[in-house]
Amino acid sequence: MPSSHHQGLIWIFRDQPRLAFDLLESVFGLELPQLTAFAERRGELDRFAPCLGDTGELRPDLALSAEVDPRALEHDELAHSRAAPEGAALLIEVQGRVDRQKRFRIWVYWALLAERLERATNVLIIPLNDTVARWARKLNELERPPRETLLVLDRQNMPRVVSDTLARERPHFAMLSAMIHGAHGDSEVFVVGMRAALAFADERRWRYASSLVSVLSETERARILGELTMRERYELTEAELRSGAYHNGIAKGKLEGKREVLRTIFELRGFPVAETLSDRIQACTDTGRLERWIARAKTAPDAATALASL
Repeated sequence: MPSSHHQGLIWIFRDQPRLAFDLLESVFGLELPQLTAFAERRGELDRFAPCLGDTGELRPDLALSAEVDPRALEHDELAHSRAAPEGAALLIEVQGRVDRQKRFRIWVYWALLAERLERATNVLIIPLNDTVARWARKLNELERPPRETLLVLDRQNMPRVVSDTLARERPHFAMLSAMIHGAHGDSEVFVVGMRAALAFADERRWRYASSLVSVLSETERARILGELTMRERYELTEAELRSGAYHNGIAKGKLEGKREVLRTIFELRGFPVAETLSDRIQACTDTGRLERWIARAKTAPDAATALASL
């Protein structure tokens, strides 16, 4: 099953497909026509699954397409003498481990999508660690001649977004930067991306926040939490709990997350917590009880009342 880290990267491009094509230009220096109508096209490949024994293996993470913007052709004197203009297509593979079969299978994906859409097609691999990044960068070298259509996006070339202003203007770009660089301990980039995630007012907030925090080690998580405001810490922990992906779904992590939410509410409301109450919170292993305490803590006059027997 894909990890929260893996899934979070896919969500970013699925929600904002234009970002992927922007990266082809800004990071990799490709010249693209003026594009519009960005869309997910993975379904185009589903009908080819039986060619691999109907195993379900022919499933790239994401397939995207874009069309040439008609307005860009109005002043193109050659447009009328050419066939229908090409758009662009892109396969995105988030790779968490070295997969020797992927070297060959990726070109099956590429050929099928290019044939189906009749578009110039690139492959973008996003590795989840440096080992996979080194492997992915060598894939081109193994082909004869090397294939320029395979691109690798990792911390070597992904821009670091450290401006909250830019993050507000381009939140998906900031979150992508945070997921790639935050996985390697870059707290400055991560905090900016996290703020961009928490700024969403709909269900994307918890979806992105939980994916972002999944890239961190326990040590990094504790350190980065210290760089957030108390309100941001509270919102983050609430987001993790609502997502069901807190600490990759480990029950122990969920319990500790609920305890942290409860303590944070008390701190935000200025309520001192006696040692006996603190011990009671830590000893509680009933998630339902913790949730009821959390609900009561938001309106109770003091900590003791919130934790009173139900």
